[in-house]
Amino acid sequence: MNVAAIGTWIVCGLSPLVLIARAEFTGWPAAAFVAAFVLFGGALLAILFQRPAAKRHAAMNAMLVAVQSLSALAMLALSIRYTQGSGATSAALVIVAAELPYLMPPAVSWTWIASQTVCMAGALHAANRVGWIDTLTFAAAIGGFQLFAASSSVLARRQAEGRVQLARVNDELRATRARLEESSRAEERVRISRDLHDALGHHLTALSLQLDVASRLVDGKPAEHVRQAHAITRLLLGDVRDVVSRLRDGGPVDLVRAVRALTVPALEVSLHLDLPVQLAIDDRDRASAVVRCVQEVITNTARHARARNLWVRLEPRGNGVAIHAHDDGQGAQTVTPGHGLTGMRERFAEHGGSVEFAATPGAGFDVRAFMPGTGAA
Repeated sequence: MNVAAIGTWIVCGLSPLVLIARAEFTGWPAAAFVAAFVLFGGALLAILFQRPAAKRHAAMNAMLVAVQSLSALAMLALSIRYTQGSGATSAALVIVAAELPYLMPPAVSWTWIASQTVCMAGALHAANRVGWIDTLTFAAAIGGFQLFAASSSVLARRQAEGRVQLARVNDELRATRARLEESSRAEERVRISRDLHDALGHHLTALSLQLDVASRLVDGKPAEHVRQAHAITRLLLGDVRDVVSRLRDGGPVDLVRAVRALTVPALEVSLHLDLPVQLAIDDRDRASAVVRCVQEVITNTARHARARNLWVRLEPRGNGVAIHAHDDGQGAQTVTPGHGLTGMRERFAEHGGSVEFAATPGAGFDVRAFMPGTGAA
């Protein structure tokens, strides 16, 4: 769409510019046309390639669109009046109409289109000195093109927002699936440990008791074999108890795998992960808090930061895990934690951790956190 807008702008001014190059369109009208053409192009490029942080500057966007509308009307009036043009420069107004849904609320966009169409009709009537019927017919046709362009932009914007929302939901589903898989494995380990304890452990205990009784009832060489069997049974029972204990503990949580499950290429924000080869925490609640912290940072950046890039780094530090995340978005004058950031801070505080937030207007948002945890490595 950006290429189409730039190409249309160039084509709009192509015919008068050719006449100027041939010295068939001269004087102050030619200079005014060139100035209007350059102003329109500069404002167009400023809107198309502005930083994401600038998209919230409504006053700047309104000024740029106003420059485009006025310069487009000037190009149309000058080309009609001094070159007997066909009104092709009116396509510049269609470009403006296509931009409006991305920059302004719907009511303002439709009002703007109606206003510049009325101004176009007045400029045409004054420049061409033709009847109002012809002028209004032409203005209605261009107005229809503007409405079509604006409606297409509305649909395209909604489709893009739908894709981003779908990517966010998919991100959350993947993270939830990773946690469910880990929870299922933990439940399976608990079930196996319970079965080992209730079945094999019970029988081994009974066997140990029987061998203890048998060792008291026999003498000589058979008694020695019974005592050996009794000793082996006690060792085996101890091994079973160790296995049951390890299964119930569940083992450390692989943070690298859990965090990578949050990566979704469809997001508008490019996510850059800096993770060690291996990083795990024994405590599942602490590990879940770390993963939820990263997920909250990704979600907030995609929704509010207007950023193109997000960098997230996890590293073992002492007996814990340090987290540093920052983006290149719009930042903020002050940090006012919402439910997500407050919940993040509370989860870390429950385990003796800490979370700090910092933001600078135009320089992005910064999150630094530390989660102490046994077995972090």
